[in-house]
Amino acid sequence: MSIVGAVAVVIVVTVVAWFVLRSDGGGEGVEAGSASSTVSSAAAPPSAPVVAATPSSVPTPTTSTSAAPPIDRTYGVTTAERTFVDTSRPTSPNGSFGGAPSRTLVTSFWLPNEPGTYPLVVFAHGYAVTPDFYVPMLERWAAAGYVVAAPTYPILSGIPGGASHTDYEATFDDSSFVISQVLGLDRGDVVGARVDRDRIAVAGHSDGEVVAFGLGFLVCCRDPRVDAVIAMAGNLENANNDHARDTGTPILHVMETNDEFDPYGPSIAWSRANLTAPRFLLTLHGASHVPPYTVAGDPHFELLARVVIDFLDGTVKEHAERLDRIGQTAAASSGLATLER
Repeated sequence: MSIVGAVAVVIVVTVVAWFVLRSDGGGEGVEAGSASSTVSSAAAPPSAPVVAATPSSVPTPTTSTSAAPPIDRTYGVTTAERTFVDTSRPTSPNGSFGGAPSRTLVTSFWLPNEPGTYPLVVFAHGYAVTPDFYVPMLERWAAAGYVVAAPTYPILSGIPGGASHTDYEATFDDSSFVISQVLGLDRGDVVGARVDRDRIAVAGHSDGEVVAFGLGFLVCCRDPRVDAVIAMAGNLENANNDHARDTGTPILHVMETNDEFDPYGPSIAWSRANLTAPRFLLTLHGASHVPPYTVAGDPHFELLARVVIDFLDGTVKEHAERLDRIGQTAAASSGLATLER
């Protein structure tokens, strides 16, 4: 289917990495028992080398035949956690961590607590944080009628061995693997019972922005099950790999004029030149790299929450009229945002 806080103890900064590499398609793995996830912090990462990408096999696309899901409802939100283990791919040594023959992906879920099925949104976090860093944003999406699945990426998160870009290229296969594992959950599982397997979006912030963009558009890494992409806080040129044009996959690219790590000028210029319709280029005026994505009550956060939900409602839920509200919201924002299509 395709159309168209709390008092912070530390401030965690995320930065877009400069390389992408994908080797094999997401391999077969097994689901393991649940495990707890912790938040780690680190300073801005060192520059990463540029590495060429290689094409890989991808899963069969899904096609939705169900009626468009409801919108304009607010649900109570419940949480869950599953640990998925991919036995086909290793985790590299990193700092004090000696490496492993498999990849363990502790995946946090936010989902509506009302019975029914809801579209899946897979979220990719940034550097030196876990999904817990983004709880206010992910809860908001779930309350609008989405199952949000957010894996903690080995090493990129700082777990294990400290945050680094070692294995960053593996996060693309990690994300497709998580999609496969979620779609494979039994209907008797509380998460499996909630997921609409035919409606899938990917979203990401900072380093995770490149991951989301990769699953939607990079020749090396595209996953045809993805119906829409939300890329937040960065310059997509940092992916440094060939991307597919004119695919019909909708993309919302969010940029901030005061981003500390990716100057706005080059970011918007690349997206204007390279992203094709249906595209939505949202500029957050006066915003920096983190608060619009983590701080409920921040004016940019509240505006962005409305925009993202309208984008998801208009694409994966197929209520196309919602897409026009994005521009209306930006125009009525008293200078907080502008939209280009």
